[in-house]
Amino acid sequence: MILVTGGTGFVGRNIVRKLVQEGQEVRCLVRKTSNREVLQNLDVEFCEGDVTDPATLEGALKGIDVVIHLVGIIREIPPMVTFERLHAEGTSNMIAASVKARVKKFVHMSALGTSPEAQSRYHATKWLGELSVRNSGIPFTVFRPSIICGKDDEFVNMFAKIIRQTSPLPFLMVIGSGKVKMQPIFVGDVAHCFCKAATSDGRFINQAYELGGPEELSINEILDTIMKVMGAWRIKIHMPVTAAWPMAYAMEKTCTKPMLTREQLIMLGRDNVGDITAMKRDFQFEPVRFVDAIKTYLKD
Repeated sequence: MILVTGGTGFVGRNIVRKLVQEGQEVRCLVRKTSNREVLQNLDVEFCEGDVTDPATLEGALKGIDVVIHLVGIIREIPPMVTFERLHAEGTSNMIAASVKARVKKFVHMSALGTSPEAQSRYHATKWLGELSVRNSGIPFTVFRPSIICGKDDEFVNMFAKIIRQTSPLPFLMVIGSGKVKMQPIFVGDVAHCFCKAATSDGRFINQAYELGGPEELSINEILDTIMKVMGAWRIKIHMPVTAAWPMAYAMEKTCTKPMLTREQLIMLGRDNVGDITAMKRDFQFEPVRFVDAIKTYLKD
C-alpha cells in the first residue's frame, strides 16, 4: 500500500487519481480540515494525522510499503504554518516515522532551485527536507519541479484572474523586468513521474530529478501565452521589484492568503529552470508544452 501526504492538494489529487486508476492501494494522510471531497468517488483510504505532530503518524504508516510525501506550502500563515514547520520539521517527522515503520521507499516532493545556498527560505527549508530524506537510509527518489500548471493551479489561474478583473484596462502591471525564466510543467507529467517512481521495483532509487516543461519561458512570454489562450490583450507595464516590497509587506500583514509575499519577490529575482534530460530519459516521455497544457483548463 502507498501512503500519500498532501493528497488533497492540487498536485496530490492528480497523483492519487492516477495511482487509483493504475490499480494501486492508496491511503491518504489528511488533517481534520482537509477537503476530502476532491477525492470523492475514488477508492482511497483516509487516515487523520498531521506531519507536524509525530504522535499522529504511526497509525497512518501501518502496512505501508511506499510513502509519497507532498506536503508543502507556497505562503506562510504564522506562527503555525511556516516553511520551517512544514518543509523541514514535517519532513523530518515523516522520515522518522517511516524508518520506524520500515517503509521500503520514500518519494519526495522538493522544488527546483533548492540548494544549500538558496536565498529564499522556501528553497532553504526544502533543502533541509531533502537532507532528511537523503540521510534516512530509506531508498528514495526526490523530484524538484519548476512551476506546476494544470486545472486548479495557483500560478496560471492567479494571472488569469487578474487579467479578467482588469478587463476594462488596456494595460497589465508586471513586477520586475519580466525577463526571469521559468520552465512550467504540466501536472499530468508530474503525476506520471511520481507514480512511476512509487510503483517501479528497483528503479529511480537514490536519485534526484529536476522536472520541467520543454521550454524555458520568461515571465513576459508566460503572460503573453496566457493572454493569447484567453483571447485577451494588454500592454505590459513593468514595476521595479523594490517598489513592490511595501505592497508585499502590507499584504502579508493584512491578508490570510496574500496574493504577493516578500518570499515570492526574492524568488522572482532568479531563473527557475533546470536540466530535464534525466527526466525524459528515465521516465520515457515528452513533457507537454505550456500553451497546450493551459488550453486544457483556461477559457476566454
